[in-house]
Amino acid sequence: MKTRFTFMITMMFFLLSCSLMEDSNEAQAVNFNVQDSNGQTILFESHPEKMVVYDAAAVEILLAMGEENKIIATHEFVELPENSSPIQRVGDAFNVNYEKVVELDPDLFFVFYDTFTKELEDLGIKVLYLNSLDSDLEDIRAHIKIWGLITGNDEGVEKLIETFDNKLNAVTDTIPTASTKPTVYYHTFDYWTPGGDTLIGNIFELLNTDMVSQNLSGYNQISLEEIVAKDPEYIFTDEWGIDQIKSEQALQSVSAIKNNQVYVLQNGSLSIASHNIVLAIEEISNIIYE
Repeated sequence: MKTRFTFMITMMFFLLSCSLMEDSNEAQAVNFNVQDSNGQTILFESHPEKMVVYDAAAVEILLAMGEENKIIATHEFVELPENSSPIQRVGDAFNVNYEKVVELDPDLFFVFYDTFTKELEDLGIKVLYLNSLDSDLEDIRAHIKIWGLITGNDEGVEKLIETFDNKLNAVTDTIPTASTKPTVYYHTFDYWTPGGDTLIGNIFELLNTDMVSQNLSGYNQISLEEIVAKDPEYIFTDEWGIDQIKSEQALQSVSAIKNNQVYVLQNGSLSIASHNIVLAIEEISNIIYE
């Protein structure tokens, strides 16, 4: 996947450099293609000014780039910073109010999974689907670059990637390289957990930890017996999973629970693949290594 994604980014910027046209007396005109996660080519003949962005990560990236005025709607589950202007909601992560979307007449509807793609395209709406669920830290940089391409905001992209890299390097420079790694378990709900080939798996590898679900692929359920056998020293979860973990009698012998090392992250989220994920990485590093 990583090779394909990198190739896609390279080709996108090649196409842009070949087709970007500027006239000193007119506004900049563009003509470039973006390949979506289904392999379809999406043509852009202008930078979209009205976008429905159905992805929390993309919303965070656009806000950080100063492009909030181009987001005309999103879904109910997207949380905005306190100082942000409100953004209209046209459904939740599992539903879209198509009638409202048609009224808004967006230049682009962005989704991170393709559930709504056909219905939106049938309504004559341009859709860009880029899967951010199966990504890693390199793909986060690539997604930021894509938004720079789409918006034409090269300066915003450069600053955001530079800040992201500086913060990430500041964390990784302090991580011990000891051969004995702290064991961790990441809990979502009902013991669904990320495997080693996911973004979260990539992050815990970067943090030099031994994730108990490392050998799983994608998101899978892990048994209580396996968690007990691997005895994680740290458990990370969210507000929906904390009670389930702490109240499970079968897990009371696990070191993380006995030593009160079960955490809900307060800064950033590992499930939102934006630049802000570095805040969660920093928090985890501080918990484990300080």
